[in-house]
Amino acid sequence: MKRLHLILFNLVLVLALGLTGPADRAEALSVTSLDVTSGAVNFDGRFGRILDHLFAENGTITMGSYQSMPEIVDPITRGHKTFFLFTSGLSGAPAPSATINGSSMSVDLTSLFFGWTRGSGNQIHAWNIGGMATGLFNPQTNEFALSWDHILNKGNDKEHDGKWNHEWKKDREATFFLQGTAVVAQAPVALSTSLIFYLTGLGLLGGLYWRKIRAI
Repeated sequence: MKRLHLILFNLVLVLALGLTGPADRAEALSVTSLDVTSGAVNFDGRFGRILDHLFAENGTITMGSYQSMPEIVDPITRGHKTFFLFTSGLSGAPAPSATINGSSMSVDLTSLFFGWTRGSGNQIHAWNIGGMATGLFNPQTNEFALSWDHILNKGNDKEHDGKWNHEWKKDREATFFLQGTAVVAQAPVALSTSLIFYLTGLGLLGGLYWRKIRAI
């Protein structure tokens, strides 16, 4: 009887440690948005300072959907031009999404654009500035630090009768930085094989113990 009590106690203890220990307490983090608190752009081309100012603003990048002006950050107006950031599937890129693996983080920002309008805004000048951003993630505070490189390709594919207007005189490389806090939703992961094994064993031993009691 004492031996059975000891086995049952040890099994319950191991099960409790397994349920609360770090190895089997893993959780899937689903990122819903990025609350950007600071950022910067290393770019010496045209509109470099405007880009740097836009990235330095507080803003929100939503995962899983595109955002138009001014949903990411507040636009900046200089003279007759208004500058802004937006995400779009114009280039075939998917909506932003994020992946967290421990203390590392990657975000698909290939759909991020920089644009400006003049006057009434009938025509939009836009450049894709996105990329696969990678960096660090703090699981305790949800803070992140990301960066990516992007080459702004030269081109002259204007659509005079449309709203989009893309142009760049020569290829220029830029590096982008973002910092802030990720808004995450935690979803428990299914029990590991070891925990399922322990649960099965606990049930069997519990049944044996109950039979032993009834037989006394």
